[in-house]
Amino acid sequence: MNRHRVVAKLIQWSVPLLNIFRNPEEWPYSLEELERMDEGSLGNELFWFLNSRSLGYLPKYEIHDCYHTLLGYGTTVTEELKLQAFMWGNKNSTFAGRVLFILGCIVFPAKHTLFKAVLSRGKRSVPLKPINVTEILSRKLTELRKELCIK
Repeated sequence: MNRHRVVAKLIQWSVPLLNIFRNPEEWPYSLEELERMDEGSLGNELFWFLNSRSLGYLPKYEIHDCYHTLLGYGTTVTEELKLQAFMWGNKNSTFAGRVLFILGCIVFPAKHTLFKAVLSRGKRSVPLKPINVTEILSRKLTELRKELCIK
């Protein structure tokens, strides 16, 4: 089994375990409501992000998926590790995200330069932690990225 597949399986297996400890606020929007949001809004782009991958909501991970959309990272193992690197640099990472990122650095030493650049991207961006994602879903994604210095 290749390294990408091993890390992907670890991520998949960790979600039910992590959900025991996670208790985020209930997500207020259905996928249909996101689809009806203005074209180019974060909410509408989140809908298309999930739809294009034939994904629905993963309970308790809706905000995480918003971050994927906001930051422009996909769902491959490398893209997930880039998301975790950004979040760490942005001082918005979770314990599980930091563990995953460290594991990724160990398993993929050839990607250290990439991960370092993404960490720096997170440091240069406006801190995401105080932002309530559900309150910005109707805003244009391009404007949000500019305002938050997400280049």
